Amino acid sequence: MKKTARLLLAPLLLAGLSPAQKPAAEVPRVTASAELTLFNLDVVVTNAAGDAVHGLKAEDFEVRHDGKLIKVTNFHEVRGTAFPSVSVVPVAPPPDVPPDAKPALPSEPAAPPSAEPRPKRRIVLFIDRLQIPDPDRRRELFDSLRRLLSESLEGDDEAMIVTWERSTRTVLPFTTHVDELEAILDRLEDGTGRTASETADINVLRDEDAWFQSLAADPRVGTDSGGFQVTAEMYAQQAFFEMKAKTAALKGLAATLGGMDGRKVLVFVSHRFSRYAGLEFFLRDRADPTALTDPRTQKLDTKKFLEEVTRTANANGVTVYAVFPAGMETPVPSAADSRLQNPELNSDPLGGRERFALSNELEALSFVTEKTGGVAAVGVGSLPKFVDRVSADLDSWYSLGYPAPPGAGNAAPVTVRVKDRKLNVRVRGSLVEKTAADQMRDRVLAHLFQPDGRAKIPIKVDATLASTTKPFRLKLEVKVPIASLALLPNAKGSSGAFSVFVASVGPKGDFSEVTRRSQPFEIPEADLATAKSGYYTYEIEVTASGPDARICVGVWDETGNEAGFAVVRPSGPG
Repeated sequence: MKKTARLLLAPLLLAGLSPAQKPAAEVPRVTASAELTLFNLDVVVTNAAGDAVHGLKAEDFEVRHDGKLIKVTNFHEVRGTAFPSVSVVPVAPPPDVPPDAKPALPSEPAAPPSAEPRPKRRIVLFIDRLQIPDPDRRRELFDSLRRLLSESLEGDDEAMIVTWERSTRTVLPFTTHVDELEAILDRLEDGTGRTASETADINVLRDEDAWFQSLAADPRVGTDSGGFQVTAEMYAQQAFFEMKAKTAALKGLAATLGGMDGRKVLVFVSHRFSRYAGLEFFLRDRADPTALTDPRTQKLDTKKFLEEVTRTANANGVTVYAVFPAGMETPVPSAADSRLQNPELNSDPLGGRERFALSNELEALSFVTEKTGGVAAVGVGSLPKFVDRVSADLDSWYSLGYPAPPGAGNAAPVTVRVKDRKLNVRVRGSLVEKTAADQMRDRVLAHLFQPDGRAKIPIKVDATLASTTKPFRLKLEVKVPIASLALLPNAKGSSGAFSVFVASVGPKGDFSEVTRRSQPFEIPEADLATAKSGYYTYEIEVTASGPDARICVGVWDETGNEAGFAVVRPSGPG
């Protein structure tokens, strides 16, 4: 399936009723449902040493939603034992306590909370197009990733590996088998031993810069005709388009996780994820802060893309952790500009361009991780602590829930602190209330990777190829049992509405946007009994990139808020 494949929908509502069918004794159910929005926060609490803090109660937390203090109604502590932790002790009495009052004594370690099943943990490992020529750094990175998975997965916990090479590739769908995940990481490690493409681009720019400077110094020319900046802008534009596509992929993964339950984490191993796309291309080796005053260096601001990623992650309860393993890159002399001949490279181990490039990467990664409750790290030297932090966060945390405050908008900032204690609290910076239709879109994407256990409408989908040449066109017949739909009485009989959602994923993991078509219907009073034994048929034509694409069809009962799903392929059943 193309990365942004459009699915062409041509709805035809047909009464799929056979004259030979006998009337049913019962009419379809007449019902409706309403759901109370319950916000949920995964909160990590640590002491100054970074150890998890156990034993806090709901009353120990102060939660503010859109600046307003709210009451926590659902509280649960997930208490692991795999990492160092401390238990809380009673807070010291205030100074005005009578002298004869007994002082508070440290308590015994708090008794573990009631035995409740730990929520399922799901990890998506999103690996950028890594280019790490140093074998030691490469081995240290992938050893750390293997350790992260082995320490964080147990029982029915799952992980998925996705790679980015200017498009998304699902290398391994969700699995509970650590050995399968490690085998994939072994393969990826072997393919990352190469020099970063940006290094070659920067060497081209250095050569161009030297050439144009020589032209400007030549009295016969006297001008650099714009210098290397024209080429730099071309490279920067390409970096900007890659950032746009990469953030779209991250949003799609967060939405996919949104259709699943449990603790959800996205670990992003970054190669390039910049606040200002292509900043390094505009800078010279010895660039100083004045170079950043050039408006071209900050023209391609990606902040809106970063905000979209954080909003999508927060809407779907996904915490983002990120690591930039390259860290500060060392300038590499070229044959035309060797270290022996270039006093600028000899004067200092690292140049201004590298410092600014690192700051540019860290700003973007920190923006996304801090606003979703995660952490960011730089360099392979930081990997041991980074892995410990992610694993510890997945081992112990607090779950705080509360109903949406009256008058609250669909997106609001949240803050959480522990009252009367100097403890560190990490939590996502905002909550987004999703509509029922938005939740359904997430479930359709999630069903492409894992069956939806909450589905209740037994839909059936028949697929036939309309075209065997690219692009493949597929005709789908979606059969929706009328008895599974909620009906509301009206003057003529009963009415209802359902929506058909369609999404697809290609064999390499590229998934499309989710499309939706809504179809209201009405059943005359005289036909109600017969209708319960029949179904509605909805015809859809979709476009797929190949016979191995998977297409998910979801049907949502807009009145009863129930759903059904089916997956098919152009080459046969999904």
